[in-house]
Amino acid sequence: MALNWIAILRKIDSLGQLEEKHGEAIRRLSAELEGLKDRVARLELRDEVLIARAEGAASTATVMAASSSLSDLARRIGTLEERSRTRALPPPDKQDMP
Repeated sequence: MALNWIAILRKIDSLGQLEEKHGEAIRRLSAELEGLKDRVARLELRDEVLIARAEGAASTATVMAASSSLSDLARRIGTLEERSRTRALPPPDKQDMP
């Protein structure tokens, strides 16, 4: 069986072209992957900022609710104290004391 050198050379050339195409495809995919990694990193940073803002807003809302409740409670206590002062018995006369 005789070797067909021309067919072998064509096959080698074809394999070389496929290698170039695959190499280029791998480079494109690698660049796209790096871009996606950068995008994920930016999104993670954005999420951290959003979480920090949400925590701050929740803390502010908690403080506002607590201060509102304390303010209302202080007002009610003041009202009750004022009522108890106005309804208290007058102090006894010194003459009535033995």
